[in-house]
Amino acid sequence: MTNTPHPYRLGRREFSLGKNRNYQYVYRKGKSFASRYMVLIYVPAREMKVGFSVSSKVGNAVCRNRLRRYFKEDFRMLRSRMKEGKYVFVARQSAKDAPHGVLKTHMASLIRRAELFKQADSHEAS
Repeated sequence: MTNTPHPYRLGRREFSLGKNRNYQYVYRKGKSFASRYMVLIYVPAREMKVGFSVSSKVGNAVCRNRLRRYFKEDFRMLRSRMKEGKYVFVARQSAKDAPHGVLKTHMASLIRRAELFKQADSHEAS
């Protein structure tokens, strides 16, 4: 078996925003875009980093972890078409009751509204 990662793997170390100070930087300097189920906060950067935040107000641990997994999977599928930068996706309370397909659609529409898809994909994403 080879040691090359799967092409769609999120890569915890490679793409992780990491420590709390990095989240704080994005919250402080970033531009936010909101939808019914989530908020996207974005700061331009040389490399792509992403963080997912789900407050304890959003349900129990099982629900929060499920939302985080959904967000990671949806981001992983869109990652190759997105601009470099630091992203934080924050789940809203209404997200716990939403089906995965709706969350996926909202994430793509937020990224499109923020104009964070690469230029070559901008016509295709519309």
